[in-house]
Amino acid sequence: MSGEASPSQSDQKRSFDELFRRLMNEIHAASSPNAIMVGLRNKILKVYRVEMATIFLVDAKKNQLVSWVLLPGEALRKIWMRINHESIVGFVAATRRTLNISNVYDSEELQRIHPSLTFDRSWDEKGGCRTRQVLATPIVHQKNLMGVIQLINKVGGADFDSDDEASIAELAETLGIALYNHYKTGKKVPLRYEELVKREIISGQEMERAMVIATQKERDVESILMENFLVDKTELGEALANVYQTRFVDLKKNAYAADSLIGKGSYETFRQGLIIPLEMKQDTLFLAAKDPANQAEIPALKKIYGVLHAKLFLAFGDDIREFLDRHAPAEGEPVAAEEAGDHHGMAGTQQLEEAEIAVDSRPAIQLVNKMIEDAYHAGASDIHVEPYGLTMDSEVRYRVDGQCSHVLRIPKQNVNSVIARIKVLADLDISVKRKPQDGKIKFTTTRGDNVELRVATVPTAGGNEDVVLRILADSKPLPLQEITPPRVFNRMTEVITRPHGLFLVVGPTGSGKTTTLHSALHYINTPEKKIWTAEDPVEITQYRLRQVQVQPSIGYTFAAAMRAFLRADPDVIMIGEMRDRETAGMAIEASLTGHLVFSTLHTNSAAETIVRLIDMGLDPFNFSDSLLGILAQRLVRTLCSECREPYNPSRKEFDHLVQSYGILFYDHVQAYHSDSLLLYKAKGCEKCNHSGYKGRTGIFELLVANQKIKDMIIDRATSEEIKQEAINNGMTVLLQEGIQLLFDGRTDYRQVMSTCSI
Repeated sequence: MSGEASPSQSDQKRSFDELFRRLMNEIHAASSPNAIMVGLRNKILKVYRVEMATIFLVDAKKNQLVSWVLLPGEALRKIWMRINHESIVGFVAATRRTLNISNVYDSEELQRIHPSLTFDRSWDEKGGCRTRQVLATPIVHQKNLMGVIQLINKVGGADFDSDDEASIAELAETLGIALYNHYKTGKKVPLRYEELVKREIISGQEMERAMVIATQKERDVESILMENFLVDKTELGEALANVYQTRFVDLKKNAYAADSLIGKGSYETFRQGLIIPLEMKQDTLFLAAKDPANQAEIPALKKIYGVLHAKLFLAFGDDIREFLDRHAPAEGEPVAAEEAGDHHGMAGTQQLEEAEIAVDSRPAIQLVNKMIEDAYHAGASDIHVEPYGLTMDSEVRYRVDGQCSHVLRIPKQNVNSVIARIKVLADLDISVKRKPQDGKIKFTTTRGDNVELRVATVPTAGGNEDVVLRILADSKPLPLQEITPPRVFNRMTEVITRPHGLFLVVGPTGSGKTTTLHSALHYINTPEKKIWTAEDPVEITQYRLRQVQVQPSIGYTFAAAMRAFLRADPDVIMIGEMRDRETAGMAIEASLTGHLVFSTLHTNSAAETIVRLIDMGLDPFNFSDSLLGILAQRLVRTLCSECREPYNPSRKEFDHLVQSYGILFYDHVQAYHSDSLLLYKAKGCEKCNHSGYKGRTGIFELLVANQKIKDMIIDRATSEEIKQEAINNGMTVLLQEGIQLLFDGRTDYRQVMSTCSI
């Protein structure tokens, strides 16, 4: 707001400041989180002049948010929201950013914030209201995420402004300090039991005493509440069930014919997880669980019982144990196994006597979650699970910066549970072990990051089954100028900004081709251009790019995507890989009809790529006419800056590098052998996990198709002849780029030698 405020505006400002000051004072003076809640409930709508407000608190164990204050009227049930990028409060929690949205029904406004962000209109439909503006901010203290404040619809219909953002940030900061101090100094009442205090079934102090007694006696809290504090069982059960938005079942009062159902599953799994099947109706399995929010076992149970749906009710832990005792298998009776049949494996291998595979056992669930989480945070590209039968423990290795390294061992008796758990998450058949399977896992880390994993199982000798998980993190493009050296960047940007033609990025698997392509697309991504991409899978997302994932299993190939794009008014098309002649031919045809086309190929050098495509049967005239340039690349490991060790290279090593670089060495590298010349080698420290390396750097070979090279393509020249002409035209080859990095102190002789074959 500019200029002087009118008298009415000044009065409103004074009124707001006074109400806001009172609210802050009440929060500071509150004796408990419950007292804070009462103060917020009474004042927050009036202070901010909004129609609705919600405050969510974090349930870190479940990586979820649960409603703590709901206004204007407390909902009958708690609202649970996942911490991810798909909802407004989930996004705010995951990113710790304030969001000010003027119209939640405007999908374009939401997409500008994040491609996955949506608004669930069913909340409005259920509540008979209409959400318009939303202002949401995270509650954080000392880097600890405590929750999210969400204000909805300013009275009068105006948008939230910068003053609102500043005041809600101050409120969040004050709340964060107050909540953190209360939870740090006092015994926190878990969210599961807050409903009891809220309904005044029991006081906060009594609840804390009940938890202490339960810990001392190693009993369930619910049993202590009923026995020591005389809480009515039905009232207690209904209050707890309300937290999970389900209903309470008293297993002692209701009779269930569950013998046959329990016999199908694992009795020990039911007992450890405190979950039991009650009955089946059509395609739905009804279960009772102590913790209905724990959905970890559900996918496996649905597979075991052959149902599409599962519904969980709340029951008390002691009741579940008694129920299981009544239905326990008789002594000597075999317990149902989740996998049966022949385990001989391939011919000539030893027979394995395998233990029961408990796909939903808690150790297996926890280990798989930890394995994925640790690999993601370590920057690993792949996880390798390698079993050795019952002869020795299984090994898990992560591939980080292109190198595999051992990280942990899985006890031989537990590896089948771990592999079965991975298969369930990837929607694979756990009973199939003799043939390879492929699947995908969608995983959310404890920080709210979305990770997709491609899973491949491969039968191996000894009747074993290896599993490899490729991590496809939800990432963003890197600036092109940061990943390419200046001489490559300048020439490359001249090529990719042309209106039409074909540009290729080539190299072996894992050489960074997708990253480079997306950096190039990011460089030319402007509102004036319509860009379509077909990828397998979509690893990097960008705003304004229209990205699709091909699915060859249903006939949606790169060629099919290309045909669809050509009917969708494209300026730029990116095809993830030119796997066959049909796709390559269509890419050339598109580039000749006024489109800029990017793609990749698995070849070793820029010049070799030209010969390879001609050998595939492409028309040399059309290919030469369309080609703009080819970028070949590799990734070399970068020396750790904390521990790299300087040394003076021998004359023999220096001369070898000069000879390998060629006659332009002294012009380009400008280094001379002397006692003061220093190169660097790996040493190892705690910062780099004692490897000597940290991260990877790209080396590039850019061939720009001038007229002479186009003529050579038509004349079917050899790759060596084309390479020599490209060098005459200013191209530096991969080996030369690697040697330059070596003299810059960013990598070592060993890495250049292994990557570029000196």
